[in-house]
Amino acid sequence: MAKFAKSPASNREAAVVDSLIRKLRPFDKSYGSERVSTLGARPLSRMRPIRAPMSAAAVWSCVGLGVLLGAALPQWPYGRACGSWLLLYMVAVGIVVVAGLWGARVSWKSRLGVAHVLAVCTIIWGLALTAQEVLPRIGYAKVRLAWRCHDGQAAESSATRLAAMKPRVDGGAVDLAR
Repeated sequence: MAKFAKSPASNREAAVVDSLIRKLRPFDKSYGSERVSTLGARPLSRMRPIRAPMSAAAVWSCVGLGVLLGAALPQWPYGRACGSWLLLYMVAVGIVVVAGLWGARVSWKSRLGVAHVLAVCTIIWGLALTAQEVLPRIGYAKVRLAWRCHDGQAAESSATRLAAMKPRVDGGAVDLAR
């Protein structure tokens, strides 16, 4: 095979081409003829390959935690009629919405479609739980509820909670008497 040696004529032609390019773009230093060729030089393209920011298992863990918390909130064990328990419940609902947003972002970046749909459903579920508690308190629903417990409302809600917690002993005695 014949090796082609660079002739001085080709170097002159390259110099003419370089000068013409410099005249067209006087401030652009991106073309490769002026770059010093070194071993391990960076490529001319600045595009990087797309890669997932998290593994699929980590994404599904994030989305799954939001879904589990959203599924557990309808079984909230404390009264949420008013006061501090309502505030704690609303914080938990806010965490569901934030977990859904976080899961949606991570699943979008990782290109996991089903996980993204579940995360968006978690966001919608959290907003529905929020609406269930907020709308009656701002006058949108037929029933009007209060944010803070008043004296009569606090005593009533604590009495009903205590009555619900007591075991029904008299029910068995009535059945035996019959």
